[in-house]
Amino acid sequence: MQDYLNFISNNPVLFSLFFVILAFIIFHEFRNFTQKFTSISPQEAVFLINKDAFILDVREKTELEQGSIKNSKHISYSSFKSSIDSIKKYSDKPTIVYCKSGVRSSSISNILTKNNFDEVYSIKGGFEAWVSENLPVVKS
Repeated sequence: MQDYLNFISNNPVLFSLFFVILAFIIFHEFRNFTQKFTSISPQEAVFLINKDAFILDVREKTELEQGSIKNSKHISYSSFKSSIDSIKKYSDKPTIVYCKSGVRSSSISNILTKNNFDEVYSIKGGFEAWVSENLPVVKS
């Protein structure tokens, strides 16, 4: 026991860093455990799209010039909460959400699950991952 106390007193930074990393791991695992939506790859999204999933694009208007996934409905992230009623009719269908990189779509996916959407999926890496996999893009 004395060896442990000596180690802690001789290495306070290392000891503190251990607990910071431990807290980060616990937080990350807890968040993944309580997450009610599923993160999917672009290839998994294609499979769901072929099974008639609803596709929601939550990028801002300035990001749309890069194109979009065919048949996706656009509601910008900044106006999403005021527009959620317009997509409630899709709540019983698998819903795929994407943004530019996958961060905002995770946030929107949480909101959708809280609003009784049954199956919600967020594309890992967002539209950037979709494009990097050379999947089809529609430009308007």
